[in-house]
Amino acid sequence: MTEAGEDATGDAAETTAGPPSDDPGPTRPALDVRPLAAWWVIAAGLLVAMLFLLTDHVLRATVACAGALLLAAVLRVSLPGSKAGGIAVRGPLVDVITLVTLAVAVLVSGFTLDLSAR
Repeated sequence: MTEAGEDATGDAAETTAGPPSDDPGPTRPALDVRPLAAWWVIAAGLLVAMLFLLTDHVLRATVACAGALLLAAVLRVSLPGSKAGGIAVRGPLVDVITLVTLAVAVLVSGFTLDLSAR
C-alpha cells in the first residue's frame, strides 16, 4: 500500500509550490539534418534492382544496382554538398571512390555467378 504523496513506484511525488516559471529550462541545440535530396534517386534505382532480383533476373539486378551506384557517384561529383543530401557522407573524393568501388564489386560478383541450371 502506498502512502499519500507517493506514486506506485514508491517515489515521492514532486509538487511545485507557486506559479510555473516562464523559463523552459535547458534546451537542446538544433539538429543539423540535411534533406536526403538526391538520395531518393539512388534508392529508387536500388528498389528496381531488388524487384529484378525478386523476379529471378539476376544479371538485370546486377546492372541496375551497379548503375544506381554509378549514378550516385556522378551525382556526388556534379551536385554541391547541400543538394547531394544523403549521398554526401565524407569528402567528395572519398564518396566517389567508395561508390565506384562498390559498383565495380557488384558488377564483378554478379557477372562471375554461375547461373546455369544443374
